[in-house]
This record gives sequence, C-alpha cells and structure tokens, in this order.
Amino acid sequence: MMYGNSRGQVGVVVAILMVSLVVAVIVIIQVYYVPNWMKEKEAEHMDTVANQFSNLKFSIDLQTLAQIDVPITNSITLGSKELPYFISARAFGSLNVLPPANSNFTMSLTASGKELRSFSESDITLLTDVADITAFELVLDTLENGDIYNVSIDGMKRLEVQVIGDGPYRIDLETINDSTIFDQPIATELPMGTQGYRINLLNPDYKFVNQVLPYIDTPFDISVTSSTSNGEFDISGHQYQNATISFSTPNGLGTIQYQSENAYFVDQTYTYQGGAVIISQSDGNAITSPPFFSASNATTQHVFNMSLVDVRGLPGKRSAGGYGTYAIRTNYSSTEYLEFKASSVTLTITTDYPEAWERYLNTTLTASGMQQDVDYNLTIENHQLVVLLHGPSVDSADITFSLQKITVYAQVGPGWVS
Repeated sequence: MMYGNSRGQVGVVVAILMVSLVVAVIVIIQVYYVPNWMKEKEAEHMDTVANQFSNLKFSIDLQTLAQIDVPITNSITLGSKELPYFISARAFGSLNVLPPANSNFTMSLTASGKELRSFSESDITLLTDVADITAFELVLDTLENGDIYNVSIDGMKRLEVQVIGDGPYRIDLETINDSTIFDQPIATELPMGTQGYRINLLNPDYKFVNQVLPYIDTPFDISVTSSTSNGEFDISGHQYQNATISFSTPNGLGTIQYQSENAYFVDQTYTYQGGAVIISQSDGNAITSPPFFSASNATTQHVFNMSLVDVRGLPGKRSAGGYGTYAIRTNYSSTEYLEFKASSVTLTITTDYPEAWERYLNTTLTASGMQQDVDYNLTIENHQLVVLLHGPSVDSADITFSLQKITVYAQVGPGWVS
C-alpha cells in the first residue's frame, strides 16, 4: 500500500511538472518570441508597402511620359494578420488620396528673365533668342530678275534664294552649313505675272531643317536681308521673351498617402508627393524614390528640368482602411509647361517633409558639380524649403529652367468611375 501511494504521488508530481513546463514554454513563446515574430512580420509588411509604392510611382512615371489616358492599376496591402494559436494583434493601415486642401503640399517659383513663348511674325528682319522654328516661308509677291533673299543665324549666312530670268523665271536656293550642302533650282518656268509664290524653307529636301537647325546652339538670333521689297519672310516658333516669371499652386497639390497602425513595429507613413515617394517615421523622413528633377552644370549655363505631379481623387473613391489588399487605379489627365531663362530662381516648397526634400536636392545639385552657397542655397523655415538657384555669371540670364505640372487622377478600391 505504501509503495502504491508513493507511485501515485510521483505521477501527480510528474504531471504537475509537465504542465508547468508546457505553461512555461507557452509563456516564454508568448512573451518573448511572439512579439519578435510579429515585429518581423510587420517589418516585412512595411517592405511590401515600400515596393508597392515604388511600383505605383513607376506606373505614374510611365503614364506621364507617354501622356496617354491609359489606366494602370496597382495594389497596396494595408495590414498583416495575427499569428494562429497565439495571442497577437493584427496590423491595420489606411490608404488615402489626399486632396490639395489636406495635403499640405504646395510649390511656387519666381524669377526675372525671359519666358519661352510662341510667336508668329510676318515681314521680319531680326528675331533674337529663338528656341525653335516650326514654320518658315518666303513669300514672293512679285518676281524680278536678280532679286536675292538671305537668311543668317547668329551672323552666319545659312540660306540664299535668288530669282533668275525675265519670264519665265527660275528660283535657285542655296543652303549653307560651313560649306554649301544644297544648291539647286527649286522652281522653273514660272510665268510672268506670278504673284504670292510661297517657298517652304523647312522642306526637308532643302536640308535646312535637318542638316542646319539641329546643330545650332539655342537660343539663336535669326536675321534676313534682301535686295528688294518684292518678298517677305513669315516665321513661327518659340522665342524667349522678357517677362517676370511666376508659378504657384495656391490651392495645393494632391498626394497619395499610406499610414500604418502597427502593434509591434514602428509606425511608418509612405507618401507619393509631387512625383517622389517619401517614408516618414518617428525618427525622421527620407525620399526613397526620387522625383524627376535634373541639374546640369555647364561653364556658361545651368540647366534644370523638373516635373511636378498633382494627384486628384474622385469623390467616394479616395480612401480605404483595414488590413486587406486594395487596388488603386491611376490615369493621366494633362500637362502644363513653363520654360524660361533667368539669372536666379527662387523655388519654395511647402511640405510636411522639408528635410527629405532638402537632402535630396542638396545631393542632386552637388552631384551635378554645383557648390552650395555659390550656385545654390537651401533654407528650411518651419514647413517650407526655400531653394535659391544662381547662374554661372552675375546678372546674366544663364539659367534655363523647364517645369512641367502634370495632373493625374487616382481611385481607390473596386468599382471604377470613368
């Protein structure tokens, strides 16, 4: 009997010890391992969101480059599930297309110089600061033997048109690029009394448009001379004209933003802003995918190109919340252009992430060979980043700046609205 009781007591003790061991293991797993596993799980989810926002930016880049209204759909995963069998919290998130009034993102630009504008002139003698020529004709009101018409670019003769004969008439055209590259009659047997005869000087056969203009530095000056008043030159294109340049987005620019609600890993916010993807968390923010901004540092000029994306949402299709995967569809709408030359440019960016923009612009400008406090200055004031750009020479319009403001529409969730 005593032996049997001892065996029973030992069994109870062993059972208690086994239960205690199992409980201890579960407690250790629950208290130590589960939080670490969940932290890794949420960190992996943040990496997934980062990749998804990079893909979203890539899609918008394709749409803006093609400038075609072809919708592209991407997916954003808002949260992650809890672990099975253990006590753990589920991570949530939200995706929003923030309207301009709520995005706290604006940009303005001021400069004094010459803005690129279209022109169309008749009976010209001299045009300065020409960027390109889209139409160029010589109109011969009457034909007279020996009439000569010359076109010079930056002081060098490039075209000569001559009328030969007393009726019928012949018109000869010569194209010059250091040496003669075209010299032939372009019209023959023109009868006496011919009036209003038009010569398209951009005809590819004459080689001016394809073997002269592409190799001339812009902007250039174009002048015409003639031995008579029997004809005139009509020309259209784009020209830099004196102007006070001003660009602003007073109502703001729309953005796309994801905000996490993690239980274990640090909360992060991903924002598609102006063409850049920005990550923000408690210890700071940074641009993970850059916007389209380029800077070129030449001896005689600085050239800047910038594209600014404004995202617009549709009512009822601007937000989603939870932990699932939601689709976001974007489509291109329109582009506004501004190009000018100036001696200095002031760019002001209002954003919740001025430090991220400051680091990116400083890195980009430095990589181009420009020097801070010489070629540019960066100043942060509250939520504003002020960028001051200088040209190589003082008081010379040697900065060329091209700006594109692109509007893109975005919808969140199923059930597209067209």
